[in-house]
Amino acid sequence: MISPAYEDGGLFKKPPTELVVNLVPKFGKNSRQDVIVKALVQNGVEIDVIFAGRRKKHAEDVVLLLQRMWEDAVFSYRMRPEPPLRTQVRLPARLYGSWRTRVFEDDEEWIAREYQFLVALWAYKSDTGEMLSFGELPATEQGAVKSASTV
Repeated sequence: MISPAYEDGGLFKKPPTELVVNLVPKFGKNSRQDVIVKALVQNGVEIDVIFAGRRKKHAEDVVLLLQRMWEDAVFSYRMRPEPPLRTQVRLPARLYGSWRTRVFEDDEEWIAREYQFLVALWAYKSDTGEMLSFGELPATEQGAVKSASTV
């Protein structure tokens, strides 16, 4: 079994930061079955938000909410000529985690960079208006908080 400290050491290699985003109903999984949700940050820039390791099981609730929001948007647009865009359906969220850069070759074989945000903690309002929060501080920070509180 992998310890939380070992797992978080591999995930959160850069200093953690807080980020406010709009999650959109574009989601999937990678080869490690981590949950990936698209989000919009300032100026409409789209990023990948990754719920990895032991945190991915708690991401199911946010995915289900985004799925319901998308279905509601499609249903409400049924009488209009143009369907909604997924980026028009937004769930404001507050995230705490670390940035990671993914380098890959695009369709035209150019080297491209994509910014991903690995989430440790996240919070958002449910469809009933209740503020929900999930996740936990990276294990390395938990130790720092505990040792600082004993001083």
